[in-house]
Amino acid sequence: MEDKLPREHVDIQFLSLCVSLLAFLGLAYWAGDIVWFKDFQPFITLISGIFALFIGVIALLRYYTKQSSLNFLFIGIGFLGVGLLDIFQVVLDLGGIGNLFTGISTQVYPVTSVLSKTFLSVVMFISWLVSRKEGKSSKGRKKNETLLMGLVAGSFVLFIGVFIFLMIAGVVVDSLAVIIVGLVSLMFLILSLLGYLLNRGWVTDDFNYWIIFLISFLILSQVFYLPFFNLEYSNMMNLSVWARFFAYIGLLIGFLNSIYAMFQKEVSTQKELAKKNKQLDETKAKIEEAYLMLREEKWSLARSKGSVDKILKDVMGKK
Repeated sequence: MEDKLPREHVDIQFLSLCVSLLAFLGLAYWAGDIVWFKDFQPFITLISGIFALFIGVIALLRYYTKQSSLNFLFIGIGFLGVGLLDIFQVVLDLGGIGNLFTGISTQVYPVTSVLSKTFLSVVMFISWLVSRKEGKSSKGRKKNETLLMGLVAGSFVLFIGVFIFLMIAGVVVDSLAVIIVGLVSLMFLILSLLGYLLNRGWVTDDFNYWIIFLISFLILSQVFYLPFFNLEYSNMMNLSVWARFFAYIGLLIGFLNSIYAMFQKEVSTQKELAKKNKQLDETKAKIEEAYLMLREEKWSLARSKGSVDKILKDVMGKK
């Protein structure tokens, strides 16, 4: 059974999450007065895509080095795909990295952006399903791994096919279709958040808290992405991009914290092994010392017995 984290530690974590969400909402309130805010949208999208690639690589390395949880495999594959979509969207909109701070997107709701958000929401939902299933049983690992790969690939191809069909059919992506798909994505994110909260994995593992942090900001990103508020389009898109950026930073911190915790655990294990080896060496030295003393006593007794026998033989010979 895993040890629970200190209650104070858990309270501070969720308090920091609430403060972060409130701070972002405060930023959203004042965002309209920040003139340069919208100029950084392509740059933040690009950095978010790079962070997503980092997260994907770290998650896959974590899975293949520790072989601990299929959840890391799923997150790794999902974030690699999302990162590639985000970077591709920036390059497609601006016509190259050179126009990063001067280019303007010509699409209201880019297809790859809608696809990326929807795919990530599905990834997080199935990630929770995988972690929930692993909590009950760890049998059939290879079979689950193959199924997981097929599920990711199938969902990715499905989303691409749907949006390509919408484009070919002449459906305007920035209208009703975006709202429907956005609401479905929001539903998956909310279900994922509830699942991770009710799963209570955050009681024993810090990484589950950072997943909750990620999903919370992804929900904010999705809320601002949908045209439900009486805000300018540019402000809504900026807030959505920044919320996603903070979500990625949170999960990246979670992975780095997890790696640091693993390193500290390994250091502690090595120290414990060194301590036990030292105790074994000391015990071995004492046993060898006791053996030498015992052998010396045996030799002394043998020599004493030999002298007594010689005296007895001399006495008997004189008689």
